[in-house]
Amino acid sequence: MAVSADLVFAAPGPDSLTEIASWDAFRPATLSASEFPVDVVRFEGSHSPPVVLSRARRTESLKALPAGLRERALRAFERSERRPAFLRLARGRRLDLSSSLSVMGVVNVTPDSFSDGGLYLDPGRAIARALEMFDAGAAIVDVGGESTRPAAYGEAMPIPEEEEIARVLPVIRGIRRASDRPVSIDTRKAAVARAALAAGADLVNDVSALRYDPEMLRVLLEENAPAVLMHMRGNDPRTMQADTSYSHPVADVASELAAAASKAIEAGMAAESIAIDPGLGFGKSPEGNLVLLRHLAALRTLGFPVVVGASRKGFVRRFSGVDDESPAADRLPGSLAALAAARHSGTAVARVHDVEDSVRFVRMLDAIESAPAGRPAGAAAR
Repeated sequence: MAVSADLVFAAPGPDSLTEIASWDAFRPATLSASEFPVDVVRFEGSHSPPVVLSRARRTESLKALPAGLRERALRAFERSERRPAFLRLARGRRLDLSSSLSVMGVVNVTPDSFSDGGLYLDPGRAIARALEMFDAGAAIVDVGGESTRPAAYGEAMPIPEEEEIARVLPVIRGIRRASDRPVSIDTRKAAVARAALAAGADLVNDVSALRYDPEMLRVLLEENAPAVLMHMRGNDPRTMQADTSYSHPVADVASELAAAASKAIEAGMAAESIAIDPGLGFGKSPEGNLVLLRHLAALRTLGFPVVVGASRKGFVRRFSGVDDESPAADRLPGSLAALAAARHSGTAVARVHDVEDSVRFVRMLDAIESAPAGRPAGAAAR
């Protein structure tokens, strides 16, 4: 089954519509204020320009489209408005995604990760940190044994798979002895993924979207394991920032993710076992990361849970006004702002370092939005 990369972009006002139209160099008709918000439907590979539809008149406007485009638009809207209730995990388990944005805690078992390299290289400390994250409300913990940081933080050299396995297996086994909560393995190597799944990991988080190791898809199928497929420019973290230009800042990313998901499904992987990640900071300019954050909702049109990781990244430091030499924890306010954008877009999972603060932040957003209308409890009538 080929995954469609037709996309729906939300445009609440004229400025956002102008931005979206500029990517495909088309000029939308002049709309009155009453016609907003609108949605822009972009048909991948079509010679037809994107279609602008007022939400208030969507049904009647769709009827005016040619039959082929109308059916594609209807399918795109159906996918964009459906929230996946769960992600399949290994061994018949599920990650519940039905309520709100789920938090994935990051445990880097490395000496050189950009944010916390060396802090959890000791297995005991890494295990304790993972359990702390679960206690703080993490829905899943992501364990990684190889840094894929951008070259701006100093070149991260690839390590042999044997060394990566030696780093992550004691941690995964230790977590599994103490907890049955979901654990993912952050790796692009098939041998590491296989060993981690055998040790109790539930999910493979592949930053290369199956492109780095041709055996990765075979492992996923043999182990009946799910995967997060992440977009990265090229196949080497050391050079991924060399070219951060895109013909279309969102559709190019979506198209590559759709191709990776199609490859997995056509090989026999269940669609419910796939999540996608736009790969903020992985071959993106600082401004490009902001565009992707602003339009994350469009990626939901692919039909898979969206995972996003902005936590503590360089563009967060830059745009929140944090000095280069400031500690990583100073990036928390900017990271929470990115978290708010992810939640607003309907993102399913956010990958974060500061679990306790992030969980509390999401809970407060949920409380604000779900508070009952009307006079607050206990307020006196006048």
